[in-house]
Amino acid sequence: MTAKLDRFTRILDWNLLKYFIQIARSGGIGAGASALHISQPSASAALRKLEEQLGTRLFVRTRKGVELTAAGAFLKAECEALVGSIESVPQSLRAITGSVAGTVLVKSISHVFSPALDAGIIAFKNRYPEVELILETAPWEDILTSLISGDSAVAIGFDEVNRTELRHALLTREKMQIYCGPSHHLHGKRIGDPAELADEPFIAFSDGEPPAWRSFRERHQIGRKISGNADNVYEAWWLIGLGIGIGMLPEPTAAAMAMGQRLFALLPERDMPELDIYLMWRPDLQDRAAQLLIEIILEQIGLVE
Repeated sequence: MTAKLDRFTRILDWNLLKYFIQIARSGGIGAGASALHISQPSASAALRKLEEQLGTRLFVRTRKGVELTAAGAFLKAECEALVGSIESVPQSLRAITGSVAGTVLVKSISHVFSPALDAGIIAFKNRYPEVELILETAPWEDILTSLISGDSAVAIGFDEVNRTELRHALLTREKMQIYCGPSHHLHGKRIGDPAELADEPFIAFSDGEPPAWRSFRERHQIGRKISGNADNVYEAWWLIGLGIGIGMLPEPTAAAMAMGQRLFALLPERDMPELDIYLMWRPDLQDRAAQLLIEIILEQIGLVE
């Protein structure tokens, strides 16, 4: 028996287990091949080879894709346990050696201007150069959903509901303003009453508009005529600068961008809403690198001595 087991481990192509587990997770050979970035014939050939080495069928084909046999279900459970053990190796080694590495995913709304955030990221990378920071921009609803579900470790955005299941630290407070481009007929004209802009073509956000912006617009009926849609702050700034319509931007964004000085602020600053931008994380966060990133940013904010 020992000799047979030894032969099995010697002839087994361990890469085949990776292909198998992905096919099993995807529920189909085509879907598994796509996730593995290989062709479907290659995935099918790998599966056949693994079944030959094990001497048993692992899947049966159905109209919906493939289903695991009893042997396949057993192997999937064993592979999942094996994958879990392998994935825990780097963290275990870091705990033994005291080093900090890995990856931290930070999801953020676009174009946040915060000196504390910038200084915190720089300080973190200087202290922990082995950690890979991944920054993804997304609409604020997607950011909160990702953070609450645990798909991301750290988030930067706004949460006007102030959800109790999350921790918040104020990064910056941005004053909003409605701008027009240099070719717009209102350029250079200060508007006293926001309602005067109700009939002006407006650049809207496709999704992720902050509730404070929406409340202000709806109160003054601004945006009744949509002339363009933007996915993020940069695209909105671009369309406004081209004269496609007026639009709302954070004042720091408009000032910092290359065409910022050419955009004209239409309304008195006192009338405009403000938006609080937070650093957010889950209180049960376990990832050490993410915890350290949060601590260093909090130091820059002045919340940690």
